[in-house]
Amino acid sequence: MKKLSMIYIFYTLLIGAFVGVVAALFIALIEFSIHIIWQEVPAVLPDYSFYPVIVGLVGGLLVGLIQTKVGAFPYTLHENMAEIKKTGRVEYKNRLLFTILAAWVVLSFGASLGPEAALVGIIGGLVTWLVDHIKMDIQRKETLVNLGILGMLSVVFLAPFNGIAEDLDQDYQNQKLPRWSKLFLSLLVSLSGLATFVLVKGLLPLEKGVFSIRVPEISWSWLNLAYFLPIIILGSLFGIYFLFLQKAVQKVFQTIQNKILLALIGGVCIGLLGMVSHYFLFSGEHQLIEITKEIGGYSFWLLLALGLFKPLLVAICLNTGWKGGMIFPAIFASGVMGYVITWALDIHVGFLVTVFVAASCTKVVGRPFLTSSILLFVLPLQFFPFILITAFLVSLDWKNWLTKNLLKSS
Repeated sequence: MKKLSMIYIFYTLLIGAFVGVVAALFIALIEFSIHIIWQEVPAVLPDYSFYPVIVGLVGGLLVGLIQTKVGAFPYTLHENMAEIKKTGRVEYKNRLLFTILAAWVVLSFGASLGPEAALVGIIGGLVTWLVDHIKMDIQRKETLVNLGILGMLSVVFLAPFNGIAEDLDQDYQNQKLPRWSKLFLSLLVSLSGLATFVLVKGLLPLEKGVFSIRVPEISWSWLNLAYFLPIIILGSLFGIYFLFLQKAVQKVFQTIQNKILLALIGGVCIGLLGMVSHYFLFSGEHQLIEITKEIGGYSFWLLLALGLFKPLLVAICLNTGWKGGMIFPAIFASGVMGYVITWALDIHVGFLVTVFVAASCTKVVGRPFLTSSILLFVLPLQFFPFILITAFLVSLDWKNWLTKNLLKSS
């Protein structure tokens, strides 16, 4: 696999286009279901008050039945990526339809999770099925499956550099192709996927996403630089808090073996917090646009509650069978908490919120290139150099670095 043939480049473009179409159709299905369940149905009900709890219980029952009768679907992003790393493929036989069904239930019934984990399983399985019907050697097939996942990461976040970013963050991928060939194919599959995704999405009545290039007018203050490092530290601590909740909630629920009961508990938590604010529901992608436009109209205490308890709901969902992605809710919660942290500052806080989000999300995602690439299309473009700096400062192993330097000095 030293050289790239034209047929291999063609297959890469084909995989990208395939990924874009599948992602657009899946997201359209989820948004249509959310509209029916959370808008059309309650509109004809005389009393909406406890409706979120009812939806949570119904969703919990469905999740529990799937977990009990079929299996632990949908697989998490980590589980799917581990399978790809180990086997070079995502198995689709006796799994693909269950993955789609489980993901539809989780995302439609209000889980505070994103679609990226489900899409890795769905697209990975479909791409594996596709390459199984292409005549080529195993290594090339494994690379095409991996390229399909990289394309999905670009499509779901509308970020053409996500494929390259994920490739740079992963060392094991270098074994398949020469470095520059893999980077070229990563960009190619991302652009192909994005083109078809945007085209298909434009034909469907989908909500506008949070991801786009933003170059707003910025009121800059040199005080921003004075707060730069403290905000990085606070953002990192919030990311640690986000991840800590995953382990803490896991310990709380590990004694409960009944999967239906677990899923019902998760559903009740979704419903109860959904009664407090609709911002607790879903991934937070579309809500982020809404809340940032009117951030001054919300009370400090509501924003604080959203920042603290949305990560808790994410942890509850993941540990009660409602499985999905953490990246979207991490961006939302970090953005809200960034406003809370800078609430009392008498300066333009956009820069500091950006740094806070970058630090927190780098901790949660664990990959500086990928985090920076995603946030490039969420936060103001002028701040991107600081997003990169923040991501790499947070990703450094400071404990190991300090230990080595202290030993040298002594």
